[in-house]
Amino acid sequence: MWLYRIISSFFGIRKKNDLSKDLNNLSLKKIIILFLSLNIIFICIVLLITSLIIKS
Repeated sequence: MWLYRIISSFFGIRKKNDLSKDLNNLSLKKIIILFLSLNIIFICIVLLITSLIIKS
């Protein structure tokens, strides 16, 4: 749930006060999970795009 709130805050859907509350509640474990999930999503997108280009 906190991951969704942080990402929606970056896209401007939420208020700055909500973002500051969420960022104050972050722990090292949550930061690592956020970092890993964003990297996995990025790698999957790159692999999908490259596989589509190679098949063409």
